[in-house]
Amino acid sequence: MKKSSSHTFPKAHLWLLIPFVITIMGFYFSYWSKLNEVPFRHHGHGLTATLWYVILVIQPWIYNKKSLKLHRKIGFVGLFLAGGVVFSALQVIPYNLSSGLSGYLKYGLTCYGFIALLGFSASVIMAMLESKARDKHARWMISTAFWAFLPAVSRLIFFSLLAMNGGKPLIPFSDAVYYGLVAGTVPLLIMIFLDYRKYGTMYRSYLVALFGTVILTLLVKVMGTTQWWIDWCETVLIRGLS
Repeated sequence: MKKSSSHTFPKAHLWLLIPFVITIMGFYFSYWSKLNEVPFRHHGHGLTATLWYVILVIQPWIYNKKSLKLHRKIGFVGLFLAGGVVFSALQVIPYNLSSGLSGYLKYGLTCYGFIALLGFSASVIMAMLESKARDKHARWMISTAFWAFLPAVSRLIFFSLLAMNGGKPLIPFSDAVYYGLVAGTVPLLIMIFLDYRKYGTMYRSYLVALFGTVILTLLVKVMGTTQWWIDWCETVLIRGLS
């Protein structure tokens, strides 16, 4: 008989520090190192996304070490913060089209951004709906980290290799995107495997994040070369930026 999965995740805050640090490092070259250069809209997204990650890290610790009442209060604040993440991302994503990306990445990653934002939003909503089932609630919350993980890892791989090679690209950014996919799916696969081995179940939260990010990554080239999507970006987004 499998053990119940209704436990308190005593070390979740430590494990969540890993994607948090990787995400901060991944956006270092394109955001943190250029704080005085980037426009205000990027600061809005950078601030809300960072605070969301902070809440994600501290909430398991507060639940285990402090009080459920405080955990719920911070969760209520986090719900509004998640709305800020979504709103600010909608201001930033269209600027992928003028960020210097070329070829199918220009339009494909714009599509990725919009759909990943839907995935993040769905995970937050499900976490709130499952707030009384702590095993499901916690996993839906954890899964929110992976919708931004692939863009962060891709940037970390590409810019790290760029810096190591004296500013000359060792690989095209398109390759870094697929390396980032591997780096992002491996921890999800491990968590799915550990849950199944220990509790005999696979949680929808991790499965949605896994298949969602895999399918989205594979769609980058498809959507980046799909004419109706290119036309929509050119007509709606680019004109909206001008």
